[in-house]
Amino acid sequence: MTLMEQEILEQSVVLKSCFEYNKETFEKIADAVRQKKITNAVIAARGSSDNASTFFKYCFESLAGLPVSLAAPGINTIYNSQLDLSDSLVLGVSQSGAAADVMAVLENAKACGAVTVSITNNLDSQMAKMADFHLYCNAGKELSVAATKTFTAQMFLLGYFSAYYAQNAQARQELTQVADNLYKLFELKPAIQELAQKYKDLDSLIVLARGINYPIALETALKIQETTYINARAYAASDFHHGPFAIVDKNTPMLLIAPAGASQKDMQEMKQKLMNVGANIAVITNKAELAEGADESIIYDLDGSDYVTPFYNVVIAQMLAC
Repeated sequence: MTLMEQEILEQSVVLKSCFEYNKETFEKIADAVRQKKITNAVIAARGSSDNASTFFKYCFESLAGLPVSLAAPGINTIYNSQLDLSDSLVLGVSQSGAAADVMAVLENAKACGAVTVSITNNLDSQMAKMADFHLYCNAGKELSVAATKTFTAQMFLLGYFSAYYAQNAQARQELTQVADNLYKLFELKPAIQELAQKYKDLDSLIVLARGINYPIALETALKIQETTYINARAYAASDFHHGPFAIVDKNTPMLLIAPAGASQKDMQEMKQKLMNVGANIAVITNKAELAEGADESIIYDLDGSDYVTPFYNVVIAQMLAC
């Protein structure tokens, strides 16, 4: 078993320990944010952490109704500019807690008097200590080059805080059930291995999703790039309808992340459009009818809102890449 697979299988335990460690901190951050009467959130990250941050953008905007911008750290580190973040909640996300450009955004925020939060997997890191509040992934040491358990821990912390701040009891309950549900996905290993054998020699792959699962398309492409060197690229299905669709022809490999939920109609329409031009289509879904007509599919038996299906889809994608 590879290090990556070992760490994928640890994610149920990690999400539970992550939740237990940070339970009281969610309340402290929410109280500080309400007292400050922030008008927006800004989040800074790189790599996989950036994809988790995009997940936060969808969660926080849809649940809390406040806009979220993804920071461009180069504004601070290349152009030596400072932003007025005085009415913002500013979050820095880094597995190691050592990302200098992310810390530059946090330093800018602290100088403005913003509410600052760091999310790391390293309690001793400079980033963990510099923010007003720290959310700890509590994932143990991650040895694989490809981040898996720290990514889902970041997603959980960001998603749960969004639900906590918005006082959405249903989303909070669903998120705390994810850890136990992941075991059902590990049982899909033989089917995922079979699909991987068919796809392992691809030159390229296009990954599509929509809405809160769009960040999972980004993360899926990244994991496939760094583990297999396949030229995997991700798009939001809504954008792919336009210019990018021109690159699709007969047998173009496509991977659609298409769970039941708010985006299913759009993903169904995209699948049909791809079928019409003869693309080679694989679908990850929890609804069998969304895979009808596809060349390949991974179907999992877990229901849930758009706030939890990203966890299930990304774990399947991690296993596929592995």
